[in-house]
Amino acid sequence: MLREEKLSDVIRGARSVFFEHGLAGARVDQIADAAGVSKATMYAHFPSKTALFTEVVSRECDMLAEELETLLRAQGPTEETLQSFSDALISLVFSNAYIRLYRICVAEAGRFPEIGKLFFKAGPERVRLILAGYLMERCQSGDLMIPNPDFAADQFIQLSFTSILNDRLFGVQKRIAKSVISGRAKSATSAFLAIYTAKPGMG
Repeated sequence: MLREEKLSDVIRGARSVFFEHGLAGARVDQIADAAGVSKATMYAHFPSKTALFTEVVSRECDMLAEELETLLRAQGPTEETLQSFSDALISLVFSNAYIRLYRICVAEAGRFPEIGKLFFKAGPERVRLILAGYLMERCQSGDLMIPNPDFAADQFIQLSFTSILNDRLFGVQKRIAKSVISGRAKSATSAFLAIYTAKPGMG
């Protein structure tokens, strides 16, 4: 087994090589060189290149989900929290790293269905469940009135970035201005709360 420090080196090296060359184009010797380890050392912990890529996907999705979950635990006003969540979600999903990871996972999902499933469950699905849990808490506190928090979470995520995501994925826009992200987050939050804010006498 690799020591934690050496394991981190392998993951960092693999991430850089995968993000540059994709899963199909990445070579094990490139990853070993980038990590500063021998191929034998790398294979001692990861039996295949695909297993190593799976670990990279898992860690990248964990970082995204944990950052967003931290925002929802801040216990601020509902509108402020949702707007911050939306802003962070758009920024993270539109980052170069996430876009690259998204493209690679979609490209490889046909050959390696387990990669597509892992990315979906650890990324988009996990984020939706985290948000749904927060919305349920806000319903219990009386701030929101939502019949189906799971569906509402998906709605909020779609409101945040769906109509502009393709521009980024297909390279129509190389980057999204911070002002555009902030405006989008504010609009998504306003539209969402217009539907689901609890009214006096409801419940």
